[in-house]
Amino acid sequence: MLSELERISVERWQREWDQSTKGRTTKEYFAEVAERIKMKIYLTQNFTTMVTGHGKTRSYLHRFKIIETPTCPRGTRDQATDHLLFECELLNKERDRLKSTASKTNVWPKSKSDLIRKHYKVFTKFMNEIPFDKLNVV
Repeated sequence: MLSELERISVERWQREWDQSTKGRTTKEYFAEVAERIKMKIYLTQNFTTMVTGHGKTRSYLHRFKIIETPTCPRGTRDQATDHLLFECELLNKERDRLKSTASKTNVWPKSKSDLIRKHYKVFTKFMNEIPFDKLNVV
């Protein structure tokens, strides 16, 4: 249970979070500050990449001129986090496991916040199986 001071602090944080134009990708996973605070999350590089959009995706690396093209090696679309989560052919096997588990209780595709809240273990397993180093071979 939160103290009154903690509750006021979380409410203020939520207002600032809602008004901020930053963190659009992260907000899709964690819209509610209080809910996120309650969660025990094990942070990995892949997890951080997926929930922030900052990391080893080809679109992010291209943005900083580290690689020449943002395009996924197996397609014509930019390799951003949504592409990896919902459509990348290179991750079909991993995504099928995620979808199979998540679809038992909801319809796929579900919201990103539902994936985190209701299917945290299988979702983090999916994210941690993404072989970014192999996906980004130039």
